[in-house]
Amino acid sequence: MEVSILKLCSFVLEIVITTLAWRVVNWVWVRPRKMEKWLRNQGLKGNSYRFLFGDLKDNSSVTKEARSKPINLSANIATRVVPFHLHTVNTYGTKFFPHI
Repeated sequence: MEVSILKLCSFVLEIVITTLAWRVVNWVWVRPRKMEKWLRNQGLKGNSYRFLFGDLKDNSSVTKEARSKPINLSANIATRVVPFHLHTVNTYGTKFFPHI
């Protein structure tokens, strides 16, 4: 009797852990990849999905580079304020999806 209750509890625990693991995988990998595929089918362009951090590294490097250069008062301020979005617009056009 005790062995069957222990087996039942371990089976239920395995099901709970498997369900939670699938939900996490679905949240961080499957759903973003499906959305990326759907957006590309709609004609939008952009960087491929990168696990968990997206374009954060690219964004910080482009921002760091833009802020290291001096700017004139008559210059386009967008190159200083939103350099990553400007870079993405120049690369992919006005219809894009950033992964930030």
